[in-house]
Amino acid sequence: AGVALRPDLGRLRKAGWPEPVVSDGLLLKGLARAEAMLGVAPVPGPERFAKFAGMRRAAEASGRSLQLPSMTISHSPGSNVAGVMQYACRYCGDCWSGCNVGAKNTVGITYIADAVDHGATILCESRAQSISKIGSGWQIEVQDLSKPRASRRIEAPIVILAAGTLGTTELLLRAQQRGLELSAKLGEKFSANGDDLVFASNLEEPVNAVATGFPPQAPRGSAPVGPHSMALIDLGDEHGPLWVHDGTMLTLMAALAPIRELLRLKLGEALRQLKEGIYGDQLSRSQMLYVVAHDDASGRLRLQNEHIMVDWPSYSDAPERVRAEQKVKAMIESMGGVFNTNPFAMNAFGGNRIIAHPLGGCAMGETVEKGVVAPDGRVFDATKGPTGVHDGLYVCDGAAVPSAIGVSPLLTITALAERAMILAAEQLHRTFDVNAMPPRPVRDAAM
Repeated sequence: AGVALRPDLGRLRKAGWPEPVVSDGLLLKGLARAEAMLGVAPVPGPERFAKFAGMRRAAEASGRSLQLPSMTISHSPGSNVAGVMQYACRYCGDCWSGCNVGAKNTVGITYIADAVDHGATILCESRAQSISKIGSGWQIEVQDLSKPRASRRIEAPIVILAAGTLGTTELLLRAQQRGLELSAKLGEKFSANGDDLVFASNLEEPVNAVATGFPPQAPRGSAPVGPHSMALIDLGDEHGPLWVHDGTMLTLMAALAPIRELLRLKLGEALRQLKEGIYGDQLSRSQMLYVVAHDDASGRLRLQNEHIMVDWPSYSDAPERVRAEQKVKAMIESMGGVFNTNPFAMNAFGGNRIIAHPLGGCAMGETVEKGVVAPDGRVFDATKGPTGVHDGLYVCDGAAVPSAIGVSPLLTITALAERAMILAAEQLHRTFDVNAMPPRPVRDAAM
């Protein structure tokens, strides 16, 4: 959704993050750089959107504050810091599934575009399959997804893993199976960042929270939905943080709503939704809400048939998860709505939770006994003592995060990568220029 919030450093310290990360000032520098690169800012004029008014009513009914988070969205056309042409947000609500307009300030059109300008080569339709040590450097086996069974090997003195929490952990688990000496903690400390997805239905007033898409699919003259998320309600207490984000239902998700009602044996509501369609009155009074809270990061990632699997049977019933659900349910009921879990949490769909922010698996620690990755981002070498590392091997994504963050993690993960690169430049005796490149031909973000 592009929510960009700074973490509470005191909370990270209490959660056991390595002391250098929270105290040396480089994470703060990384946060500032990330905010500048991603162009974060609150949504202007949110009062014009019905779902913002709905969030304000929910906050007032709960006696809680409503906050406007910074977002990675472009609200006016122009060239960004990487020389990519972006267009103004059309407020269609489809941020979650991918912006068709080119208004979302993604890593692809900021950091990666800037890397290309500095000489990087991007291999598209490629997937890293394995990593192994070769001489004083590293070898990556890369699968060419455009050709069946085609692959290539790339050798490099420095490898930075940023394949996402699941992808990076999968690569290192494979490497460990093939003999690379890594921490015994690999795969542990997997966190869902306290995520949950719930729905408020039968609200007293419309919130118009079904995405219209671009090009628009809603009836002509329909009011704009607004970005996927633009407001936060703070329900946190002494037990930990608890943030409720507004959200929009994708058109496919809204189309499946009648099935959810049928599974709940509510035939009348299902028939009404089918008759009205996804932009009818009943679904206009439904609001998707995204919850970010806290968990104990006790999940574990492992390989099964060469694919990553999550083991965490206690997540749904954990005390902090139950407590968060009860508080959100009370908030929804205080504004006259009906609380619904997400359909995929129902037994008919497998009883699975939906999370957007998987973290951990290659958690940072101050020694190899405590983590997989050192505070500077390098991967520990289990043969080199408590703090020895594999030279030239880094993890710079959510896999290195050792706990739930308590807010949406986009900005924190980006700042950790910025911090690691500052330290890497010092270790490798290199310099880098953070100033903008000279004017370049403008590229189109929507292409």
